[in-house]
Amino acid sequence: MKYFLSLIILFNIVFTALAQDEINYCQQSKMHQFNMLMKANQINYPGDPSYDVKYYKLDLALTYIPQNITGAVTVNAVITTNNISSVFLDLVDTLKVDSVKLNGSLTSFTHQQDKININLNTSHNSGDKINLVVFYHGIPGTSGFGSFTFGTTPINRQPAIYTLSEPYGSKDWWPCKDTPADKADSADIWITVSTEMIPVSNGNLIDIINNGNGTHTYKWKVSYPIAQYLLSLAITNYTEYVNYYNYTHTDSMPVTHYVYPENFSPSVKTQLDITPKIIKVYAQHFGEYPFIREKYGHAQFGWGGGMEHQTIASMGGFGEDLISHELAHQWYGDAVTCKDWQNIWLNEGFATYAEGVWKEAQYGKASYDNFIIQKMSNAKNAVGSIYVQDISNVGSIFDYSRSYAKGGMVLHMLRGVVGDSTFFNILKTYTYYPTVAYGVANTEDFQKVAESIYGYSLDYFFKQWIYGVNFPKYSVVWSKNSLGSGLWNLSVKISQQVNSNPAFFTMPIQIKVNLASGDTLIKVYNSAQVENFNVTINGEPLSINFDPNNWILKDVSSVVSGIEEQDIPISFSLEQNYPNPFNPVTKILYTIPASPKSSPNNRTLMTLKVYDVLGNEVAALVDEEKPAGKYEITFDGSKLSSGVYIYKLRAGEYVSSRKMLLLK
Repeated sequence: MKYFLSLIILFNIVFTALAQDEINYCQQSKMHQFNMLMKANQINYPGDPSYDVKYYKLDLALTYIPQNITGAVTVNAVITTNNISSVFLDLVDTLKVDSVKLNGSLTSFTHQQDKININLNTSHNSGDKINLVVFYHGIPGTSGFGSFTFGTTPINRQPAIYTLSEPYGSKDWWPCKDTPADKADSADIWITVSTEMIPVSNGNLIDIINNGNGTHTYKWKVSYPIAQYLLSLAITNYTEYVNYYNYTHTDSMPVTHYVYPENFSPSVKTQLDITPKIIKVYAQHFGEYPFIREKYGHAQFGWGGGMEHQTIASMGGFGEDLISHELAHQWYGDAVTCKDWQNIWLNEGFATYAEGVWKEAQYGKASYDNFIIQKMSNAKNAVGSIYVQDISNVGSIFDYSRSYAKGGMVLHMLRGVVGDSTFFNILKTYTYYPTVAYGVANTEDFQKVAESIYGYSLDYFFKQWIYGVNFPKYSVVWSKNSLGSGLWNLSVKISQQVNSNPAFFTMPIQIKVNLASGDTLIKVYNSAQVENFNVTINGEPLSINFDPNNWILKDVSSVVSGIEEQDIPISFSLEQNYPNPFNPVTKILYTIPASPKSSPNNRTLMTLKVYDVLGNEVAALVDEEKPAGKYEITFDGSKLSSGVYIYKLRAGEYVSSRKMLLLK
């Protein structure tokens, strides 16, 4: 979702800064809503773990004057724990529960602290099925800027009712299990309102009933799994406009737009007409539109931005970036939903990156490159890990720099690591991977898919970028010397500033070598704080460009030529251990040169130590003076637990370190 324009006057300075990037408003509105929820102490997360929701039916009657909701909400569930005699649903105390039925008969309950505690009358065990119907009424909650809002259209001031439940607002207006971790397999949403209003919701419209009393009932049916916060209402005197996404030569899916009549115009129609084109591009890159048996569409509502309600995004406007962002959520956020709010980057980072996918497909590589430059600038402001450490903190869950921009740049960098075809194969596979398709996922689920397609471990990549902090800050020094016969040795020293977690970043890095005869691109695998590379080049290197295609979120303080012998002992080397991963024994090779900086007896004082990822020393392999030569040492990790370890060589001013993986 995006921004909330009615606060422009109050927050003019902030909104002026954000106006250059409309997706920032998605973060702003979600943050404000979440903040109000926190202040109201209304969070019941992660819901009752003793049952698995299978089906929701919302049978709702709404009146605008007086403002009221009357509902009968059905919950079909399967018990997942033995010896359970009660369960609870989440619903704010301000709504009055009239009665509760269990398997067709009235049962006792209590309603306090925003929970309906329901007596199951007898002990239930894992596998037992229950059917609950909660009858309730009242004025829905308005946590945040309105998880449930009785509003008006902005120009003609017509009555408008709409919802926006992410992350914890569903219980403000209907009883549910208020966690994204437990999706219902299907749902029905029946909405009874005045015949002057059109009620819009998720899925397919299967029936409209005129009740003969000035009201009608729209029956919407969701046939795909859906998270509780994605169920939505959008109700006013809409103008309906339909176009189609043709997914085969003979089959099409409706793309239905519900727009305020006073806002529908040729220019808005032109904006909306781009939607099927974006669906087609995303289908090519991410796999077919995941709700192809239902619909996609937009319902205009009273926020200034948007919210990715499944099959019917709620929209405050129809800008191209807004449309592409919310549409991408249908794949990433709706079809595959983050398992918990700590992994929100799987929703927002993916949707942010998808904006760039659309720009590249529609406007070319230069447009994509400019998009990446902008998002990298945003991402550099991120504080803390992309994985949200504290979901009670408003600045953590919907931090734009981290969850949106940096999350998106993780995908850009992954594309650089694995290559274009593999990257988009990963995304397509992830969309429909059996363990996550139409379900929920965390970072490890996505990593598993990525590794299965790539064929190699990406543990280093996800650990440092999702669970680590900051980004690499490089300095580069290079030199050249002729080897004869037109061949040249290119020496490159890559140094990183010391970081907290990880101590340094491991990344493959492209270097463009500029020659008189043309350019050549080389790739080095940088896995040390300070690392030296020597590459034979056919032709004299005139200059180099570090990461010329901008695949890495980084700062580069300098790229200079002219390494002098006294500045860098280029013959020192610390090689990657082998085997790696290992269990429990591995070998480490290193080289010590004869050097003017050695002691008078031509021996160098050096240490080789092993550390865990927190920087604790776990082994000292060498701590003595050594003569020049090549050395191989065996490291036995049998007393250590599985995990990533860092081994570091110090010899005079030379320091080099590498990572190794112990798997037991």
